Amino acid sequence: MHLLTFVHIAQPTQFERLLVILAQGIFYNCFFLLYLISSRTAHRVVGYLEEEAIHSYTEYLAGVDNGTHANIPAPAIAIDYWKLAPGARLREVIIAVRGDEARHRDVNHQLADAMTH
Repeated sequence: MHLLTFVHIAQPTQFERLLVILAQGIFYNCFFLLYLISSRTAHRVVGYLEEEAIHSYTEYLAGVDNGTHANIPAPAIAIDYWKLAPGARLREVIIAVRGDEARHRDVNHQLADAMTH
């Protein structure tokens, strides 16, 4: 849902969309192999990726707050999914996505920890 939301916001070109699809395909296959080798390590890696995402969204939010990035209206897909107020803006979307990433981080680190015992 995060990707779909930001596709609505960023309006990527067809080439950029192709790059995202290729990156997802490469990541999926590498992650699948990693999970087969060590599911504990795979969950830990995802936990660390989510931590980086939280950091990135925090910086993005700071950019919206300081005017570097326009606080545009939230796309309808984000308003519907996260049940945001009808007049929600990009700032609220970033906060919702960052919250999701924090939950994903916690779950993946908990799964990795549970697999060590």
